[in-house]
Amino acid sequence: MNYLALMKLLYLVDREALLRFGRPITGDKVVAMKHGPVLSRVYDLVSHKKQEAPTSVWHKFIPRPDAFVYTVKCSGLPHTSELSPAEVALIDEIYAKFRGWSEWDLVAHTHELPEWHDPKHTPVPIPFENILKAAKVPIAEFRAIVENAEADAYMDAALAKVR
Repeated sequence: MNYLALMKLLYLVDREALLRFGRPITGDKVVAMKHGPVLSRVYDLVSHKKQEAPTSVWHKFIPRPDAFVYTVKCSGLPHTSELSPAEVALIDEIYAKFRGWSEWDLVAHTHELPEWHDPKHTPVPIPFENILKAAKVPIAEFRAIVENAEADAYMDAALAKVR
């Protein structure tokens, strides 16, 4: 699979999880970039500078064969014990829906999502609020989702510092 396609699929999974479950699966922040929305930490893991650390968890499961090769092949199955059955089902659903799409088809699709706007040359954050507004989530649900997502993001960041 192409790295860009992988990043688009991961964004689509997180976006749909936010809309269905009120929280994203990854807890990552979303940014608008030239080729559409991406998950910020995932982008950092995929970018060339981060690929210099072959001992990372990313490398263990999704190695990059060479410096300028942008295709990946899963080299093992990560533990899914931290994912609920609903999250695993959602990942399978999104993959089944988009598996035949090229990376450029996925880029075009994410460019059509109302929360994305061309950031020109610098990544621009896409807050969860923008995704919820774009999806026309009712205001009562909207507030609860934003509060829960912010609390989850805070806890993820705090726990990451402890690990």
